[in-house]
Amino acid sequence: MCKTIPAVLTLIILFASRPSAGAESDRFPYPHNHTYAHGITPTNFSQAQKNADLEAMWKAWRKAYLTHRGAGKDELRVSKNGAKGESISEGIGYGMLISVYMANPANSGKADFDSLYRYYKRHEKVMDGTRYGLMAWRVGHKNEILDNYVAPDGDIDAAFSLLMADRKWGSDGAINYRQAGVDIINSLMKWSINKPSFTVSKGEMESSFTMSSYHIVNYFPLFAKASGDPRWEQVTASSYKMYDYFYQLNPKAALTPFTFTVKDYSASKRGYHYGYDSSRVPWRVGVDYLWHGTGNSPLARTLPDTNAKWLKEVTGGKPAEVNVSYELNGKPVGSNHDPRVNVPPIAVGAMVDASNQEWLNTLYAWTRVQVPGATTGGATPSYFGDAVMLSCMLVLTGNMPNFDLIAPPHHSEPTGTESKER
Repeated sequence: MCKTIPAVLTLIILFASRPSAGAESDRFPYPHNHTYAHGITPTNFSQAQKNADLEAMWKAWRKAYLTHRGAGKDELRVSKNGAKGESISEGIGYGMLISVYMANPANSGKADFDSLYRYYKRHEKVMDGTRYGLMAWRVGHKNEILDNYVAPDGDIDAAFSLLMADRKWGSDGAINYRQAGVDIINSLMKWSINKPSFTVSKGEMESSFTMSSYHIVNYFPLFAKASGDPRWEQVTASSYKMYDYFYQLNPKAALTPFTFTVKDYSASKRGYHYGYDSSRVPWRVGVDYLWHGTGNSPLARTLPDTNAKWLKEVTGGKPAEVNVSYELNGKPVGSNHDPRVNVPPIAVGAMVDASNQEWLNTLYAWTRVQVPGATTGGATPSYFGDAVMLSCMLVLTGNMPNFDLIAPPHHSEPTGTESKER
């Protein structure tokens, strides 16, 4: 028999169902299930399975590398080697990028993000009384700064992640995400952009050489927009000028080196092979294509597509056979295998062209079963390889849209509803 609910009880139920006054809404909760404006995605697994793959990898990564030990109150850090391992700015940038995309009201993603940012902020580079607004490169497990050098890739990821946090949660809470992101962008322009070449370099303004993987072209258009500084357009153009040089140098592989001299792109004493660090280029440039097409350069498609086809040929279509280091012409250097460093970024690179569909599916099938912090199928764990792999999994599974280019999903839509770019 139906009974009338008392009015007071009705009010209690309605009040309890509302978020508290201080609660922050999430306009872009995970999963994003996004269809990129350009390119393809793996088709050998359902979206639900790809999300499950990503979530399993994220949980294993958190367990292996995130720690409160060695961090301050309400802080979190990414450790290179357990609780007593050091942290580097690059790792904090990865952690912020991963956390902002994985966050939803039911998980720890937002708390992780805020805690990582507080750690980033507290370990700012300060030299001779000058505050750089960028994180010192290496910090020990006792919170001591081990190296005051600035490696700007971590700061670039941190700045972009803060802009995404502003789109997700707004900036009216304890952290003004947008202002924090713009402050880092302005500090990068001041300290880490060589002028007049507009190449990206380290915070001490070392202008003789730099790293190809510092040129994270997928973010720079948003940096120009958010900061109102058109010089970031010159950074984008300079980055693609550099990429074009290495594409023309070896058009069958299009590999970029670890470091190069700013003057003429020639070999630097720091190393001129493709591998650690420069292995990230197909991922970064590939995402530029997925988000912007060829709007920034035709190389946004051509470079990662060439990288992907080269790797298929050199490995015989077997991802586990990839070498860790190659000459720029594509010949292997030594016989060291560390596939987590090279396979996931190339998988993102394969997403730029439909002719890579079968190869992309193969690369994804290999990547999805890897477990951060554990040896899997002969692939050994490392802080760098595991962080890069998880970051690439965000892209591969359709969970790394640029929130600035899309509208928030309607609150009435189920979580599985796909989002498309505006």
